[in-house]
Amino acid sequence: MFVLLIALLAVVVVMIVLRRWTGRLASLATLLAGAIAVLWLAEVGLLPGTQGPLTAQRPLVPGLDR
Repeated sequence: MFVLLIALLAVVVVMIVLRRWTGRLASLATLLAGAIAVLWLAEVGLLPGTQGPLTAQRPLVPGLDR
């Protein structure tokens, strides 16, 4: 995750400094940002197949669960 964040920052800096290949660099920045978002969502547990707050399983409460 840290490497992807550094890569995204580097791409943004290159876009600002060089002002060339803006379309390609913007596409690369979008790809990196999407990968960061997917990794973060998987880490938090909000993607299907991960164990997180939106899973169907709930903890059993003694005395209240039947």
